[in-house]
Amino acid sequence: MKKWKFSLVSLMLTLALVLSVFAGLAVTASADEGSPLNEFGLVDKVEGGSILHCWCWSFNSIKEKMKTISDSGYSAVQTSPINEVYVGDNGGMQLYGDGKWYYSYQPTSYKIGNYMLGTEDEFKDMCAEAHKYGVKVIVDVVANHTTPTKSAVASELKNIEGGLYHNDSGNSDDERRNMTQWYNGLPDVNTQNPKYQQLVLDFLKRAVADGADGFRYDTAKHIELPDDDPSYASQFWPTVLENGSTFQYGEVLQGVNTSEKKASRLKSYSEIMHVTASGYGGSIRDYFLTGSGSATTLKNYNAEGAANNSLVTWVESHDTYANGETPNNIVSSYWLTNDQIRIGWAMIAARSDTTTLFFSRPYGSEATDQKSRYDSPIWGTNHIGDAGDDNYCHPEVVAVNKFRNAMIGESETLANAGSKKYFMVTRGTRGVVITNNSDDDLELNRATTIAQGTYTDASYGGKFVVKNGTITGTVKAHQIAVLYDDPELYTTEVPEDPPTEPTTEAPHEHRWGSWTVSEKATVDSDGVEKRVCLDDPEHFETRAIPKIKSISYNKSKFTYNGKNQKPSVTVKDRTGKVLVNGTDYKLVYPSSPKNAGLYVMSVEFKGSYAGVDDYQFNIVTAKNPMTVTAKKTVTANSKKKTTIKSAVTVKKAQGKVTYKTNNKKVTVSSGKMIVQKGLKKGKTYTVKVTVTAKGNKNYKKLSKTVSVKVKVK
Repeated sequence: MKKWKFSLVSLMLTLALVLSVFAGLAVTASADEGSPLNEFGLVDKVEGGSILHCWCWSFNSIKEKMKTISDSGYSAVQTSPINEVYVGDNGGMQLYGDGKWYYSYQPTSYKIGNYMLGTEDEFKDMCAEAHKYGVKVIVDVVANHTTPTKSAVASELKNIEGGLYHNDSGNSDDERRNMTQWYNGLPDVNTQNPKYQQLVLDFLKRAVADGADGFRYDTAKHIELPDDDPSYASQFWPTVLENGSTFQYGEVLQGVNTSEKKASRLKSYSEIMHVTASGYGGSIRDYFLTGSGSATTLKNYNAEGAANNSLVTWVESHDTYANGETPNNIVSSYWLTNDQIRIGWAMIAARSDTTTLFFSRPYGSEATDQKSRYDSPIWGTNHIGDAGDDNYCHPEVVAVNKFRNAMIGESETLANAGSKKYFMVTRGTRGVVITNNSDDDLELNRATTIAQGTYTDASYGGKFVVKNGTITGTVKAHQIAVLYDDPELYTTEVPEDPPTEPTTEAPHEHRWGSWTVSEKATVDSDGVEKRVCLDDPEHFETRAIPKIKSISYNKSKFTYNGKNQKPSVTVKDRTGKVLVNGTDYKLVYPSSPKNAGLYVMSVEFKGSYAGVDDYQFNIVTAKNPMTVTAKKTVTANSKKKTTIKSAVTVKKAQGKVTYKTNNKKVTVSSGKMIVQKGLKKGKTYTVKVTVTAKGNKNYKKLSKTVSVKVKVK
């Protein structure tokens, strides 16, 4: 955490390139004897469970919600820093405004209790209530820096023997030294000082005695490791981690370039405590922003060598939410809607090889769609101490949490359900979580490994049937279905197939037409081919198109009319296995290019390919070549309505073309600009004209905007 509102942006610019893994990995249950779950059905250890980050909730607010938190399947709560902090804005209690949330990350002493969250006794009571319901307590700890208002720092801390602060300027050529010995914007503490290490350790032990079960260390990568350069290495971590708690993790944000990643030393920190997987959260947000990432391309957490079970993962953190009020940018998360948060949570929490953290947004900041997201205040009702919004206990989130707890020890696989918009996280033969990130309902009819029977969706109560290895049912748009073998949600019974009606139709030998690819058949979907009986158009047969991953060819040898210089074609399935290579195909060229700069050729395979003969696939070798040009200045008559026919010229557009302007005085009709009469003579109007081409089967919809100056005479 940094003081400045947009301070994390520079640390996270490369997250758009990060993709995450949903490969099938076995998960080992707790090594303890007996069940890994406690009497409340929660993971008894924080590791492998789900943490609810009660950001800026008071101790009393957390206590009041504890039964709901436990019933919602969270193994732990995480508080904001519990020690004394800077009292800014005369003690104002707004998250942002008359008060600032980030004052809680500006320590003034390590006495427990502060004006934002409550007293030490209230902290003890909250911990006791948590343990009553089987929930652990994680405390956020700031040990790397103090408030920049040094006059507010307590004397026992400020006057500590050996000195409180580093004096480094941050101008060293050693990037690791700069990272650990200097902190931009906030005074960097001398963490090499044994007296300071002991002071922090005493604070942590007191927190454990009061009921804390673990700790989250803010800006952990900015505190040196024992095996750093001897000129600045220290025993801080070996000292403070021996505090008697059961779960500890450090905020080690991944770097934005190779040198910063190297300096951050994520893997080294992961060997002494759990660490944050900030890049993974970025890849989940990128999924909602760009739609990038399928089950076959999301391979790993990209955690730079850190073991999966050492990672803490999230869709968003308090920093990505509060430090970046930026729409459509993965370095922030403010723009995510509540249903996107829940879908992202399902994609993370349906797995169990990391520890997961759900960030509770401020109360009153709820958003159910993109429009309401930007109309909703980021700070909600804007009061420190209040419990957050109810998304943390939404039926979908609760269902996913309980699924996660029940599936410990089950292997996992993840697949798209015909499109990147749909994900299925399957856990052995016991259950599956399906997410629908689209505007359309998903009608399932897919192969599955889960046991045969009838399942009731734990989120909404809908019925799903698994029979003969196929799952059927409906997942509504922007919703999540959670299916597993809970006795209250599952029965081995399945509906019987309807009886086959006897037919009196005279048998005849069908004369089939050619196979035709349906409109839904694309590389990324489970399309089908269809052929119709020539004698009876109502009778048809279908067969699946091969699940092709890619078709590549040697572009350097390709020319439009060079049929004797055929490129070498390679076809791979979705696992990367080469199915067709070399010359076992023929190229089918169009009689002429559709337009300048565009070439479309078909690859027709010889013989039988995966049960489909003569399968064709188009290769488009150019982007949409649509061009839009405009005259710099055109003239109009102030005394009458004037049609300016050639102000904007459109060439090579694909599909129907429409126009619109941003000026009511200059409109567009049937592709012609119309200047209304009565405009002021001698005045020049600048008009933006947006041209939109609907596109076709090869091209998506495309819009381009040009400017025209209309001078009135």
